[in-house]
Amino acid sequence: MLVIAQAEDATADLVVDALRARGAEVARIDTADFPRRLSLAAAPDRIDVPGYLCTEHHLIDLAVVRSVYRRSPARFAFPDGMSGPEERFATVESVYGLGGVLAAQPWRWIDHPSAVADASYKPRQLQVAAQRGLTVPRSLVTNIGARVRAFAAEVGGTIVYKSLGTGVVAEQDDLRLVYTSRLTACELDDPAIALSCHLFQEWVPKAFDVRLTVVGERCFAVAIRTEHPDAVIDWRHRYDALRYEVIDTPAAVRSGVLAFLHAFGLTFGAFDFSVTPDGSWWFLECNPAGQWGWIAEETGLPIADAIADELVHEA
Repeated sequence: MLVIAQAEDATADLVVDALRARGAEVARIDTADFPRRLSLAAAPDRIDVPGYLCTEHHLIDLAVVRSVYRRSPARFAFPDGMSGPEERFATVESVYGLGGVLAAQPWRWIDHPSAVADASYKPRQLQVAAQRGLTVPRSLVTNIGARVRAFAAEVGGTIVYKSLGTGVVAEQDDLRLVYTSRLTACELDDPAIALSCHLFQEWVPKAFDVRLTVVGERCFAVAIRTEHPDAVIDWRHRYDALRYEVIDTPAAVRSGVLAFLHAFGLTFGAFDFSVTPDGSWWFLECNPAGQWGWIAEETGLPIADAIADELVHEA
């Protein structure tokens, strides 16, 4: 088994522990070690002897690997002294070199980087979710300010802004999360709307949120409840104000999320839903490589075991 994750990733640690408990031999690499402490030699034309990875302590034969767990790999860390253009060039070459060699291997992935990348486009997510029978809020992707005001009128109620990408803004050494926010009337005419694409959705009045973690065909649904006004809009605002409850997944939702994962060729998905007072589940998004360690710790759900079972079974 090969685990590709950052060295300090405690969530990946849970999977490593679960694999070893099943008697699996596990090798782990951190892409931040490339090229200084991790090296590669590969022959893409040699199916029988594809090559190897070399860490400070291990030689990993690519032909021996059967299954891979990949979670939030780190940026490459190049030696000091490279210019900005040199480092950018080296980064691209390493993505297509190291990343390309790994992606070419016939391993059982959770999940393959191409599938994760495809599933990360939120407009595509919303389309696929609707096609698979999940209830999706009315949505608009635009950079036309007048269209936002017209959309708000069509919805006839509150609309929210959501980031289309990771929702992280890096300013020098600081990282800032962009949370979902309800828009005021004056914000509908913000000229900054024209500067980029934005995702707007109708606000779904909810009783609570759900984080639904799916591994293979196993669904782990957790209701997330809060009274904090900021966390009601986006529960990531205040983890300290959240309460968790393990709940059942409705049959129609289970069918829809499994079909969603199948459409993207994924085994894992961290789905976010809002549940209205009448019990309707509204699909918000799916993070194909989302966080789950904290919710497993809060609830005791055997998510790491489910991932390990998938990897060991396929191997």
